[in-house]
Order: sequence, then C-alpha cells, then structure tokens
Amino acid sequence: MIGEYVTFQLDKCTGCAHCVKACPTRAIRIRGHKAVHHPDLCIGCGECLRVCPEGVIQSNVESRFPLDKDKTNAAIISPALYSQFPDTMPCDVLRAVKKMGFDHVVDLSFHLEMFQFAVERFIAQNRETRQAPFPLISPICPVVIRLIALKHPTLLDNILPIRRPAVMIADDVRKKLQSIHNITGSEIEIFHITPCPSKALSQEMVLKDEIGSVDRTIGINAVYPEICKHVENIREKELDIYDTDPFANIPNARGPMWSKSGGEINPLRDEGLLAVSGLREVRNCLEKIEMGVFDEMNYIELRVCPQGCLGGPLTAVDRHMAKQTVQKLVRTFGVNRRLPPYKLQRLYDRGWFFANIRPSDFTDYYPDQRRALTIDQMQEIENLVSLLPGVDCGVCGAPDCRTFAEDVVRGRAKRSDCFRLREIDNNKEGNT
Repeated sequence: MIGEYVTFQLDKCTGCAHCVKACPTRAIRIRGHKAVHHPDLCIGCGECLRVCPEGVIQSNVESRFPLDKDKTNAAIISPALYSQFPDTMPCDVLRAVKKMGFDHVVDLSFHLEMFQFAVERFIAQNRETRQAPFPLISPICPVVIRLIALKHPTLLDNILPIRRPAVMIADDVRKKLQSIHNITGSEIEIFHITPCPSKALSQEMVLKDEIGSVDRTIGINAVYPEICKHVENIREKELDIYDTDPFANIPNARGPMWSKSGGEINPLRDEGLLAVSGLREVRNCLEKIEMGVFDEMNYIELRVCPQGCLGGPLTAVDRHMAKQTVQKLVRTFGVNRRLPPYKLQRLYDRGWFFANIRPSDFTDYYPDQRRALTIDQMQEIENLVSLLPGVDCGVCGAPDCRTFAEDVVRGRAKRSDCFRLREIDNNKEGNT
C-alpha cells in the first residue's frame, strides 16, 4: 500500500537537493530543477521537512481542525505536548486543549504504564518460549517499523507484537464514550495531537490494527499558538481541583519522560535494555542487529527523531529545552506505578495487549512497489556503476551513483544527466 506523508510545493522548490541527500530510503530525486517524490519508498520520517531551507515540504498531518459539533470529540494528547510548556503543569495543558472546543481530552499515562507492563511480561515469557527472536524491537515508532519492512525485512519478527498505547487508548475511549453518551461509534471523532508526520492517516498509511482507532491527526506545531493563549488564561485563574475531564487523569511524569529517548525503557524492571535515537544511529543499530552484535540484549527502543519524540518535526520548541522541561517534571512528579499488576495480568492473559497482525505481515502493507529488475537489467546497472565517478555528488538529481544507474535502467533518468556519462558519450561521438 502506498501513501503520501508529505506534500511538495514545487512552485517554491529551488532544486537544492538537500531533501535528496537526507532521505534514508532514496524516495526523492531532482528532475528539471524540482523535487520528485516517490511515495512508494517514503516511510514518513520527516527528515526532508527538517532540511528543506525553503519550506517547500509540508506534512500531511492536518494543520486545521474544524470540529464537527454534531459529534462527540476527544483529543488524545501525545506526551511530547507537555514538554512544550516549561512552566505549566500537564493538567493545565490538558485544560488548555479542552478550551479549544474538544469535549474530552485524554492523557496517555495509564496506558503507557500498561504497555510497559506488557513489555516486561512478554520479555519474561519469551525467554522460555522463544516466540520471537531477541533482541525484541520496540513497536512504538511507526517510522522504524516501515524502515524495517523496506530495508531490513529479516528483523520483522523481532518487533514486539504488542499494540501501541495510542491504539489501546483510542479503542478504550471510543467504547467508553459510547457507554457514557449512549451513542454509536460513528458519532465519535477521535483526534491525536502528535509531533510525528508519519501519523498522517488514510487507509493506506496506517498499520491495519490502527484503522478505525484514530480519526484525525493534528501536528503539535499547528495547535501550539492557540494552546499558549489558553494556558496563559488558565494560569491567571484560581485553583480549581474539580475542573477536570473524566478522561484527563492527573498525569505523572511517565508520559513526559516517555517522549524523550530512553523514556520507554527507563521504568522497565529488566536488564539488557538499550535506547537509540536519531535516524543515522537507528539505521546503524538495525545493521548491527542483523549482524548479531546485540544478540545478548533483550529489548531495544528505537526512535528516528533526535532525542526521541521531543525532536519530532511537528514540535514547536527546541528539543533541548523540551528535554529540560521533561527532567523538571520527572523531579516534580516521579514515575511511580499506579495500576494494580494483578488486573493488568488478567488483561495480558486474555490477549488484550496483542496486535491484530503479525510483524512479519508488515511487508504486505508497506511493500517496495518498484518493478522487479531482470538479470540483464541488473548487469546493466553494474556496468553503469563501473563508469560513474562514485563520488555521490547528487548533480544528476539522485542521492548516489548506484541509485542513478538504477534510475537510468528503469527509464527514470537519462545517461546525459551525469557529467561523467555525458563526457564518455561525447567522446565516443567525437571518435566516430
């Protein structure tokens, strides 16, 4: 399945090729001094958003959110949102979001704790059953899942088969709202306020077990200015401990800590845990997992954004300042466990935590759609590569020489796009 996570405003594109070099899956080219996007290779990492100097590239996560007043609206809050407000308690951030017109706002803290309980239980059981190979890989970052499906499919079975907290909570909230308001699921609209461009939603863009859980996604940067206004008003009001939403349980620091690299594994009661963030480091880590370097590890948290979700492309403040805010919240609230483990164990035994699809099925949903090459075409690529300069200069519009050679064979580029091949061909013509 193919989906577009980003949109290119080509009238502004200068053909600088920064996006071409940044893309980890070689999904962008420069043709005719303009960017060309191949969505079948795009994993929604947002690196192109970070590096584009002209603001040509936009996330397809919504930037406007007209609420349907004929429906009951609920907003699920990414924990990264709290880190954007250094002098504001999380409960006041939740109140500020509700002031935007949502009927309910939902904090993820309890479901993060539930997920971490399930991780601990699965690691313990997996030591005996070997249901999945070690090291287990966190399922939290959707970009990591797509990167594995496209570039490292042998690691798909390493992905922990547990549903992500945002999926769990969206299902719970929908059922709870149906019960509270005596309405149908179609009368409910669930939003997710997120720092991540890969959360753009369509039937083609999400994992199968997420379809129907969240209806709309909004970037943090899109709502940040309005939230700031409501936060200021709330700060001026007197304390009202009863001015809360039935879903907005008073957060502890588990949520904010979760949004930074290492926050997912920090509360786990286990050894052999590793956290890696940043696209380059994640790619290196996946290669090392394939080579067996981390076979002794139990669980690896991978986030493609620097500093984790705090560095998401759709955040509003500097990630280093956001990290400082998280550390302050951890000192203030702590990360104590609040849910009875015996009740969580019952849910685990019933299979409630587990995803509806196997990780190995992800290749069916995010396949590499490029037409398979014949043996003759592969040989032609090798012949071209031997003629190319090998400096990966990007002048041809491709990220590297091998990709350019493949583009030529596939008919997506001309030999004359490369100065070296152009020179060779001109010399041949001059000698005839």
